[in-house]
Amino acid sequence: MDKKCLWCFESEPKVSFVNKAHTIPKSLGGENFNPNVCDSCNKYFGSRVDYNYSIEEALKEAFNISRRVMLMSGNPKKQVGKFKSRYFDIRIRNGKRTLKILPEFRNSKSFQQELCRAFKRGLYKMVFEELNRQKEIGYEKEFDIIRLFSRFNKIELPVIYFNRAIGVFMTTKREAETPILIFDRMQYLYSNDKFIEIEFLGQVFGFPIKKSSMKDYDEYLEKSLNLKRGHFINAIIINQLIDIDIAMKIMQQ
Repeated sequence: MDKKCLWCFESEPKVSFVNKAHTIPKSLGGENFNPNVCDSCNKYFGSRVDYNYSIEEALKEAFNISRRVMLMSGNPKKQVGKFKSRYFDIRIRNGKRTLKILPEFRNSKSFQQELCRAFKRGLYKMVFEELNRQKEIGYEKEFDIIRLFSRFNKIELPVIYFNRAIGVFMTTKREAETPILIFDRMQYLYSNDKFIEIEFLGQVFGFPIKKSSMKDYDEYLEKSLNLKRGHFINAIIINQLIDIDIAMKIMQQ
């Protein structure tokens, strides 16, 4: 049977499936790839089509510091590849972590909102491709909202960010080196048939994966926050990238 792309629904031989489509950016250490992503859609996510950076680059930049902090935790001299970022410079001096924000990372509302939208589209892309890879779902029409937002930039979808109360969380031994996405990994993560939550490199997000009403949203958030009591402070819908604790300040408290 000819392959059919998860994103555009085109099949062989109209589209090809030659290149490996990493679900988690290779620049973040991702090793898993989804064989159901055609070369055209794979190239789109890695190209500067809608912004002056790619969707994958926006995703990588948002988690860059989280990954580096986790790599340095307990071993400041640990190096896994070279830390590359167009927005940040992070170093360890005299046992203390210093973060320098580079000129390209601006605090203007327009820049932050644009970068945040690209990040959100990248986050949906990563989760959707991993759901398909791990659970063999995604071709159903009910997931079209993800395709319209992440791949085709036609609609708006929210991303909920949960602020931690404490900077302690569990990871696998090599997770910072080769990040993975494990669904339902922690008891405080709540998902149902319309919403899903993930914990990735120490950050926790929730978002709708199917059409949902305001009542659906309110019920989901109430149950989610009940599970998170004592672990998280609040939940916010992110509109700017700085809404996220990208510097992992919580780990310094």
